[in-house]
Amino acid sequence: MITFGCKKSSILDKDGYRYGIGQPFFTGMSSTRRSESPNNFFNGWLPITIGLYSFVTKYEAVLLEVYERESVKDFASEHIYRQVGPHQALLKDIAKIYPRTMFYKLQDQFDQVVCLVVIERHIEGNVRQLTVMSHSGRTESFELEIDLEKLTGNCGCKLFEYVRLPCCYLLKVFSKYDILKIPEAFIMTRWTIGANKLSRSYDESQLKGDNLRHALCHIHLSLCASNLFERASKMKKSFDFAVLKLDELEYDL
Repeated sequence: MITFGCKKSSILDKDGYRYGIGQPFFTGMSSTRRSESPNNFFNGWLPITIGLYSFVTKYEAVLLEVYERESVKDFASEHIYRQVGPHQALLKDIAKIYPRTMFYKLQDQFDQVVCLVVIERHIEGNVRQLTVMSHSGRTESFELEIDLEKLTGNCGCKLFEYVRLPCCYLLKVFSKYDILKIPEAFIMTRWTIGANKLSRSYDESQLKGDNLRHALCHIHLSLCASNLFERASKMKKSFDFAVLKLDELEYDL
């Protein structure tokens, strides 16, 4: 220990030494504490007598493992979980409803909300007639109407009518009236997550006749079963009933 510059200290280990405070340690590391020091960290997975080559090899393997693990997390963060600010309640709801492509389209609309201002033109009960315009130099404006009780309405830009996605003007109105979730009237089922899970790519007329293809029969039965399982899984009573009938069906087949 004296050879490596360890000094006597008021904070002693069992041999009366403190490990190399401020002194160079193995492969250029510096020890600054005893239990928290780098040598204590490596003590769990590196033997004391390890050579420099083995140390570098094992250390590289650990770094590679950490890199791969963090890469998987980064991929999930970028492609599975949407990056939404804590104050963006509408975007949080959008992330739960829409897949990645649709989310980014709506995020583009949402980014324009800060450039818009809402002017109330007429109020009748729960219905608001509004004008939404830009305060950043753009001259265009659109008229909207929204029912704050039924959460239905329309916008003069007609984006929702054309592509079935809420426009930036509707999103601005939702923000103004603290509507923190996209109303069901403005959600198109075909764009939502899982919309294709139970979709059918064939016509029922193809199921008629005696010479049905095995693949088509399999697809149709799988689709019917998936629809039934989706409904049966929502309630315990329905689930138990479905399991009972499946047992009977298995016996009959």
